[in-house]
Amino acid sequence: MYEALDTEGRGGTAVQGETPMTEPGGRARRFGLMARLLASAAAIALVFFAGGFLLFLVNVAHYRSAPADQRADAIVVLTGGHARVDEAVRLLNDDMGARLLISGVHPSASRKVLLKTFAVDEAQFACCVDIDHDALDTIGNAAETAQWAADHGFHSLIVVTNDYHMPRSLLELRHAMKGVTLIPHAVFGDENEAVGSEEWVRRYRVLFGEYLKYSAARVRTVLAPVSGSRAAVEKAALSTPN
Repeated sequence: MYEALDTEGRGGTAVQGETPMTEPGGRARRFGLMARLLASAAAIALVFFAGGFLLFLVNVAHYRSAPADQRADAIVVLTGGHARVDEAVRLLNDDMGARLLISGVHPSASRKVLLKTFAVDEAQFACCVDIDHDALDTIGNAAETAQWAADHGFHSLIVVTNDYHMPRSLLELRHAMKGVTLIPHAVFGDENEAVGSEEWVRRYRVLFGEYLKYSAARVRTVLAPVSGSRAAVEKAALSTPN
């Protein structure tokens, strides 16, 4: 009986002794499975990211070819790109909107300097052009534009900015306001027309960088609460006659 017990005891010890020998193989299998799962997740994320970038390029091309003959209550131009303000002033001169907001102007640029810089009639500039010195980025542009639209009771705006900047601009503006129709009017500089390899590399570097900013803005606007600027514009929207 003691031998039997001793045999069972040794058998138990032998089984326990096998565990350390098999454990490294188990860890390796688990590590391999985890690596495959992570690789699959990364591949799926890359596919979605690349697909999103392609859609972004399609949107940019669409805004670039969008009709430019729609009139609105007013016009807003977001400064920072080539020929943006010149085009916005042209739209104001063509009576495409009753008033123009130039958002994001450097604090050192006075109205007198701006009047000399852009081809706008002095009387029209005095009566119908507003200057925003407070906005420092696209989020600030949207907040200042929302407040401006609410103050004037505007319900439709022509948005002037570069083609690559238009998706993010519209996203931020729609997040900051409600009840205001936004009409995109994209402009593009000479660099967008270049055909040399270096120019195309620079062009797509700009587009990719803007896509990263746009992606981050989409996440933020989903997670962020409704801003106070939107509430101001909602009051303006309620004043629309039925």
